[in-house]
Amino acid sequence: MSVLVILGAYWFDLPRWTIPFALGLWIVKDLLLYPFLKSAYEGPRPTGPESMVGSLGTATEELCSSGLVRIGLELWRAESSTPVRAGHAVRVIGCDGMTMRVEPAGREPEIDR
Repeated sequence: MSVLVILGAYWFDLPRWTIPFALGLWIVKDLLLYPFLKSAYEGPRPTGPESMVGSLGTATEELCSSGLVRIGLELWRAESSTPVRAGHAVRVIGCDGMTMRVEPAGREPEIDR
């Protein structure tokens, strides 16, 4: 781009100050348009169950190896290699089809006595 600006300035006998001015305008244009065009440069986002990886949920029943968890407003079948008590927070670490693989997230909730 800069080569075209320099050649254009010399071919059309423009003042030398037009070269940095034109380059500056080109940079400002790119900075202004970037937020609108950013999504075109990003890869495709995961959809379906794969998009849930990293989400937090709550075990609705005790997970010895499998059970149900609530993620947002939805109930999902889940598997965990670590036992999780009902009501404990879980984090989705993967999915196998429509079954979420989860792990405990943080500390277990305090039980009132």
